[in-house]
Amino acid sequence: MEIFHKHQGEGKVRISYELSEGEKLGTSNRKVQVKKYLDSLGIPCNLEDVPNIAILGAGGGLRAMIALHGTLQELQKHGLLGTIMYLCGVSGATWCMSSLYNNGDWAEKLQALEKHMCDTLTKSTWNLRKAVEMLLEAAKDEDYSLTEFWAYTVVYGMLHELDKGHLSEQRGASENGNNPYPIYAAVDERSFCKVTEYSPETWFEFTPHEASFLGYGASVPTEYFGSEYKNGALKKQKEEKNMSYLQGLWGSCIGSKEENEKVIKDMFFGIFKGKRGSDSSFSVANKSDWEGTLEGFPAPTLEPEADRKMLEISKILVEQENHFPSSLIILSISPNTDVSILPVEEDDIQGTMGSSITGEIVSGIGSAVDLARMLSKTTYDLLHWKWGTNSNFLYKYSGIDTPELVNNKVISLVDAGIAINCAYPLVLRPDRKVKLILSFDYGPFDPFQTLKQAAKYCEENCIPFPKVDEKLLQDPDNPSDCYIFRGEGAPTVMHFPLFNKVNCPGYVKEWRIKFTPIRFLYNEGDIHILLQSARLNVLNNKDKILQEIKHIVACSNKKTSS
Repeated sequence: MEIFHKHQGEGKVRISYELSEGEKLGTSNRKVQVKKYLDSLGIPCNLEDVPNIAILGAGGGLRAMIALHGTLQELQKHGLLGTIMYLCGVSGATWCMSSLYNNGDWAEKLQALEKHMCDTLTKSTWNLRKAVEMLLEAAKDEDYSLTEFWAYTVVYGMLHELDKGHLSEQRGASENGNNPYPIYAAVDERSFCKVTEYSPETWFEFTPHEASFLGYGASVPTEYFGSEYKNGALKKQKEEKNMSYLQGLWGSCIGSKEENEKVIKDMFFGIFKGKRGSDSSFSVANKSDWEGTLEGFPAPTLEPEADRKMLEISKILVEQENHFPSSLIILSISPNTDVSILPVEEDDIQGTMGSSITGEIVSGIGSAVDLARMLSKTTYDLLHWKWGTNSNFLYKYSGIDTPELVNNKVISLVDAGIAINCAYPLVLRPDRKVKLILSFDYGPFDPFQTLKQAAKYCEENCIPFPKVDEKLLQDPDNPSDCYIFRGEGAPTVMHFPLFNKVNCPGYVKEWRIKFTPIRFLYNEGDIHILLQSARLNVLNNKDKILQEIKHIVACSNKKTSS
C-alpha cells in the first residue's frame, strides 16, 4: 500500500476544512480492510458503502488507559475491531493509544501488548535522574510550562515509561490500513475560558499527519507543531515534541485545579526533599520519603548520593517549602560554589534569570544554570498556572479574522477532559462521515454527562445528532451497560458506561471511588478488574453492535440501489 509522506519537510500552514491528504490515504486503505472484515461477519457491501465507525475513549487517568485496552482486545476477539475506521481519545485514553500506535500492526498484537502494559504498570518503576534530565533540557525552551514538569514527573511516574518517539512516526501505523486512524484531543485553554466547550474554536486535534484548530480549519504538519511562524511563514523550526510531552499535554487533568496543584507541589519538593543524616548533611530523597510526599505515588529509583551542591540545594528547598510559592524562587550559585535561594518580584523574573545564575556541573546531570532555570521557571509557571504553551502557528496570520488568536505568539493547550470528556466534536467533522459512534465512558462523572454535552454541542452548531431520551438517563448511579440512540440523518450512538448494573451489580459507586482518576498506582488484581469490566461491556453487547452495523450497511445499500 502507498505510504504518504508529502508533508514532511514542507512545514506549511494549511487553511481548509478538508481532511489531510495523509488521513485520506489512511482511511482509504483502511476501508479496504474494513470491507474484508464485514464480509467475514456476513455483512457484504460495496466498497463505497463501507460505513465509517468510530470508537471514542473517554478520559479517566490510568483507569481509562487500562479500560480502553480491555475494550479493544474484546472487540478484536469478536472480529469487531476490524470494522472500526477511527479511534479517538481524550486524556487517559490517549495514553493507551499512543503506546499502541508505536506498533504498525498493534491490532494483531493486543494480547502481548496488554501483558507488556500490565508488567510495566505493576513491576516497573521510574528513574528520578532521567526525569530531571528531561526537565533540564525542556526548560531551555522559552515556551516551557507546567506541562513539561507534569509529563516528565507525574505522567512518567504513573506510566513508568518515557517515550522519546514522535507522533509523526505513527504515520505508517495509521496509513497501512491495518489499524483504525487515530485522533488525539486537546482544547485551547484561552478559547475555552472565553467561549465554552460547545464552541468548535475551543477544540484542537492531533493526528500523525497534522495538528489542527478545529474551528478555524487551520493545520500544520505534526512535526512542525511548536515551531515559530509569522503570517503563515515558518520562522524557526523547532524539534518535534516527543510522545511523553504529548502524553502530558493530552492527560494534564487528573482532578480539579487544587488537586493538580497539590500533586505538582508535592512532586516538585519530592524531587529534592531529603532528611538529615548523622553527618548533619542532607541526602537525596529515598523511597520512604516519597511514599509520604505524595500518597500512593510510586517511588522512583535513585542514583548514588549527589555531590555537595545538590545536597545544599535539597536542604534549601526543604527550608523554603512553607513559603512556596508565595514568591518566586531563584537559585543562585556563585563561582565560589555558594548556594542561595532568592525571592524576587514577578516583574523582575526576566532580568534575574539573566544575571543572578552562574554555576558548574551539578550531580553530573546538568549545569547549575540549567537547574536554576528549571526551578525558577516551574515556580513562575505555578504562580501563573501556565500550561501547554507552544508557539502559535497562526501568529499574525492575515487569513484568520480572530484578533485574540492571531495576536498571541503562543497558544495554551490542555486536556480536553476539562471540556467534554469524550471527543465527539472531532469525529463529527462532516468530512469524516461517521455513521456509528461507539462511546466508551471511562470518566469520573455522571456516566451520561458526555452524552448530554455532545447533544448540546451539536444542537448549538447545527450538527446532526440523535435525540437523547432523558427518560433513559434517570439513574446515573446504577446505569445499564449499553444505550442506543438513533436519528434520521444523524450517526447512531452506542454509549457504554464503564461501571454498571450488569458488569458490577451493587458495586457501581464503590468501584467509581476505588478506581478514581487521581489514583497513581495499580496492582495486578485491580488491573484485572478494570480489564474485565471493559471486556464485559463488549461481550454482553457484541450482538447489539453487530446489529447496528448491519442496519447501517443495509441503509447504505438501499440508498445506493435507489
